[in-house]
Amino acid sequence: MCKPIDVGTTKADELIPNPEDIKPRPKESNSGFVYGTISMALVVTAGSVVMGHFQSKRDAMGCDTMCVGSMTSARSTLTLVGSTIIGKSSDSKALDDKLGGTRRAFLILGVLATALELVVAARADSVRALWVSMIPSALFQQNFNVLKALFGEWHNPSATAAERAGEVGKLGMAVGLAFMAGPLLGSVLFKTYTQAVVFASVCLIVALLFIIRLPKPMKGDKQHSGNPNAIVAEDQSVTTPSSFINRFVPDVPAARTPPAIFIMISRTCMALSFHIFNTIWQVVLRERFKFGPQDYGRYYAYIGFGFAVSQGYVAHMLLRNFGMTESGRSRLLLVCSCILGGGRLLAYQTDNIAVVYFLQGLIITSLGVVNTIFTADTSKIANPDQLGGLFGVLGSVESLAGIIGPILGGSLARIHPVRGPLMAVVLLYGTVFTLVIWGYERIIGRAKIDSVHRKND
Repeated sequence: MCKPIDVGTTKADELIPNPEDIKPRPKESNSGFVYGTISMALVVTAGSVVMGHFQSKRDAMGCDTMCVGSMTSARSTLTLVGSTIIGKSSDSKALDDKLGGTRRAFLILGVLATALELVVAARADSVRALWVSMIPSALFQQNFNVLKALFGEWHNPSATAAERAGEVGKLGMAVGLAFMAGPLLGSVLFKTYTQAVVFASVCLIVALLFIIRLPKPMKGDKQHSGNPNAIVAEDQSVTTPSSFINRFVPDVPAARTPPAIFIMISRTCMALSFHIFNTIWQVVLRERFKFGPQDYGRYYAYIGFGFAVSQGYVAHMLLRNFGMTESGRSRLLLVCSCILGGGRLLAYQTDNIAVVYFLQGLIITSLGVVNTIFTADTSKIANPDQLGGLFGVLGSVESLAGIIGPILGGSLARIHPVRGPLMAVVLLYGTVFTLVIWGYERIIGRAKIDSVHRKND
């Protein structure tokens, strides 16, 4: 139970759990966080170590800018479908007694899909074959969202936002470091596509071993956390053909709650802003700063490292010192929104590459903080039986932004090649800023207050 501290206010940021109600987290869950994080890092390393060779192969086959853009949009479309279906399906109990649980089964599927993409792409002799190679991974490699849902199950219901953010932050840190290390290894150590694929295959085999060792969530961990917005799913222990099919339909009641809609709109605005800005930023890197292969390698390695540090250390540190309250997290989100919008605007204006790197560091750090806060909040607003579906819906919305964003950015660039996209970026982050001021404490915070009072009653 949670009791409000009697200091003349009832805000959620002044609610603390009773010590006797806090149950220690099982050791199995601790090992699960570690194994899950390592497996995700290995999967990302396997996918990114071949990036340079894949790009060279695609260029050699005559895949021009239109071709690359079409492949990016197609991948986003497939990811939208896959994240929704797998997110919802991972909440099913149909495989609880097989393969160690449904979430583990989909994690294994994600690794196998990545392996299939590697093999098909390495053997591809045409652009059409490259198109085919991306289908399995884009559809079925949704391990990041599945792991976030699994981590949500392992957390105690009384875990604070900083505690939840810590584990998710480490997962994000591992992904960032892997994304930094993969391209560097691929360009420095592995001179041929075949060598990179062999190394990637070893990474995937080891990732499978870690996934197999993941502990199964205890039944007690799946109890309702007490949040009125965490919709309780109906018992699905009895499986019939029709009920099994229905589990693949992305009907997630928790996604229709006000907190989920708030997070969905905010993340959609941020994703649209990123993709719109990218339509002009890649041109800036190529034409203004004359980026070549090595420049791109250093740039993306810097982004990967910055994102890893941001989610693994900076976000957790800021939340621990300034974000233990709803109002504190609201202020962090406001500052990050200003940096994300203003930083991109300034980065476009400068001719100094050092300034670009500095601004990108601030942008990456802010993005990591925002992602960590929203992920921690998401894990508190849904029943564990719906967490996978909710993360899947959120991933689908961002994938949809990945489809619409480049098209919208190109259309705005026709109106004005610079001002059109830049004004859209500023407007979208201004929307996020306004949403946080108006609704973060009212919607996210209010839901948690109601949860505590209902439990006390």
